[in-house]
Amino acid sequence: MSNRARSLAVRAFGVAFALVAPLVVTKEARAYPWMIRHGYTSCQPCHADPSGAGALTEYGRAQGDILLRSRYGANADEPSNTSKFLFGIAPVPEGVRLGGDVRAALLRVKPEGAPAMSRAILMRADGYADVVLGRLRIAGGLGFVPTGSFGSALTRSPSDNLVSREHWIGVEIGGEHEWLLRAGRIARPFGLRSIEHTLWVRNLTRSDLDDDQQHGVALAWSREAVRAEVMAIAGNFQLRPDAYRERGYSAYVEVAPTSRLAIGLSSQITRAERDMTFHVMTYRHANGIFARYSPWGPLVLLAEADSVYQSLTWNGHRGGFATMLQADLECVQGVHVGLTGEAKNGGASGEAPSFGGWLTALWFFAPHADVRVDGILQRFGSVGPSSSALTLLAQLHAYL
Repeated sequence: MSNRARSLAVRAFGVAFALVAPLVVTKEARAYPWMIRHGYTSCQPCHADPSGAGALTEYGRAQGDILLRSRYGANADEPSNTSKFLFGIAPVPEGVRLGGDVRAALLRVKPEGAPAMSRAILMRADGYADVVLGRLRIAGGLGFVPTGSFGSALTRSPSDNLVSREHWIGVEIGGEHEWLLRAGRIARPFGLRSIEHTLWVRNLTRSDLDDDQQHGVALAWSREAVRAEVMAIAGNFQLRPDAYRERGYSAYVEVAPTSRLAIGLSSQITRAERDMTFHVMTYRHANGIFARYSPWGPLVLLAEADSVYQSLTWNGHRGGFATMLQADLECVQGVHVGLTGEAKNGGASGEAPSFGGWLTALWFFAPHADVRVDGILQRFGSVGPSSSALTLLAQLHAYL
């Protein structure tokens, strides 16, 4: 098959997948850190993945229906049939969890001193499955992206690729299945599981949930007040050539002294024969602290601060930081307003710090659907003159 024919075949599959996915999958179970307002300090009861990724459990889908979406009347104490797979029309075998989502966006960026740029983006069209066979767990996902996400791509075209962000096999250990040992492509255990994957705390630590998963072996432990995970990183085998693959470890531990407060520590050290930016052997370090706190039912505060360091062989070193503080206010059930401030410094000699501010509106307006609008103003520091940009991002998210 020619490259052109292969590209057309992948694109046709991807378009079909994007159209069909919202009709045949349940909600993607990416954790919202602000669920701590409801006393959820651990991800495990609601999520197949102990760190809040992959598909939702039956309990998680029920709580999502009761707690997340606008009810337009009295709050429900029991989930409706809409929380179930295909609105409860098609039963799912016991031990099988399905998930996925389609997320589309309109993006407009106005850089300082340059014309505005606008485009439509298919951000995600992914499906997930998690199968439980006694203590054995098998999980994976498949999706389509028209542009980007090369770190998770299965096909190798400049555009229109199939992706698999996570796939692993694991075994549950312990009397209450509190341990999970797994191997495969797994999200790095580091920091807050923020849906805003472009935040600088995610960029500089290379821990976003769209493209930075790694292959390796991970051991997770989860109890009501403590959760932890450590991962031995073998490299991203979907990235070529091998010289670009990072190897090392990533880990976090989070302690919840109360049901409305959780504090965690993260650490990560990796080595690559060839850095993707500087093209030399590099050692990367990232260490930080994060916290989630709900001082009042409708309000949640999220914070993270990370130090980052790169040792570039024969090319010196770079030491910087990334920080984030976010406030999420649920005005009425299903309607959220958020403010986020962030700062970073990449660590280049003489580099000025960068600052950013986000204003967010999020509405879970119907079963299996939400809409989000972000206004983002960023001031980019550099070794030379600084610059700024204003970004408007509107997203529509549909799931079943």
